Amino acid sequence: MSWQDIGKKVHLTGQAVSVRVQTMVDEGIISGFTVWQEQVTRHFITMFMEHSDFSGFEAFLSETDGVEHAFKVTGEGCYQVIFISENGEDLEVFLNHLLRFGKYKVASAIRCVK
Repeated sequence: MSWQDIGKKVHLTGQAVSVRVQTMVDEGIISGFTVWQEQVTRHFITMFMEHSDFSGFEAFLSETDGVEHAFKVTGEGCYQVIFISENGEDLEVFLNHLLRFGKYKVASAIRCVK
């Protein structure tokens, strides 16, 4: 995470987080850092709108945690949404909300190849 992202979670500026972490490193409280990847699944959702409430749908997407990206598309479907979930319950709740706007098709990532 960036200092700025951590700051948002603890209500500090990124610079303030950086200074505090560096102080803890200097004092020996923090002796190292580890990189780890969250255990999340990305779901690629093609949305087929049943009515033309595009602005309402886009507002819903912008307000919903877990929506990583959302694109208005041509071709199959009206929108392509990338939703991140930590478990099946998160996905199920999101999909149930989508039903207010239309039908969907979901493909889930099993691993990243690039």
